[in-house]
Amino acid sequence: MEMWLFSAWDLLAFLTLLSSTVAGEELFDVTVWPEWPTVEAGQALWINCSTNCTHPEKGGIETRNINKAVWKEETHWKAFYLADIAQDSHIICYFTCSGTQKKKSANITVYRPPEQVIFNLQPAWVIVGKNFTLTCHVPNVGPLENLTLTLLQGTEMLHRQTFKTVSKVLQDAWLVFNVTARKEDDKSNFSCYAELDLRPHSEHFFNASSALKMLEIFEPSQNNQMLITIIITTLLLLIFVVTVCLCFVYGQHWRKQRTGGYGVLAAWRIHRNRCV
Repeated sequence: MEMWLFSAWDLLAFLTLLSSTVAGEELFDVTVWPEWPTVEAGQALWINCSTNCTHPEKGGIETRNINKAVWKEETHWKAFYLADIAQDSHIICYFTCSGTQKKKSANITVYRPPEQVIFNLQPAWVIVGKNFTLTCHVPNVGPLENLTLTLLQGTEMLHRQTFKTVSKVLQDAWLVFNVTARKEDDKSNFSCYAELDLRPHSEHFFNASSALKMLEIFEPSQNNQMLITIIITTLLLLIFVVTVCLCFVYGQHWRKQRTGGYGVLAAWRIHRNRCV
């Protein structure tokens, strides 16, 4: 009886060990490092694919439109060198263990920092109460959803704008903002500040600023308004005089055509000679 009981326990232990080994092989994991890969446009990136499978049968990486090469590898991991990455891409690491294949995917984010911030102020000279336009342009930057453009008056924020990416390729970012001129805005400096923040998935943070542009405000006084009124009145009178003169000239020309080349004086002389 004790022998049978001992054999039963041995069999149970053996089956438990066998089932746990098989389950362990089936429940293996595949990991990708870095988990959130980022790379500057046109540069290269290292990707590590690994597994906790005891005896992996096969492993590799799937990419599209990216040149790749295995740089180093061991039983449980493979390091791949991805070169000349131009746009956002999707990669998949895979391993096969005990006939079962598992995959782990990651998205590569391609970025380009704001190297040039072009700022324009139009017009640079404006009357109080009139609008002036601030334009900020950052060429060939990305990803746009990580970009923020801020318009500044001195150190004070006027307007801030974020963006949405509509394409995987690098794009230009534009910000146009209209402002009503105030008297206290005279001699103010305006600028544009750009920041590309890839955190928390990456430690990269980039920023750049435009050159300063100064605004001049013109406030018309009472004397200036009177001078403007006099100038306008003079122009209207001049237009009236020129119009009258033109009407007289055209009237004489029309009358000459109606009476012929002799005119009134020639007709009177002919009539007098006949009477004599």
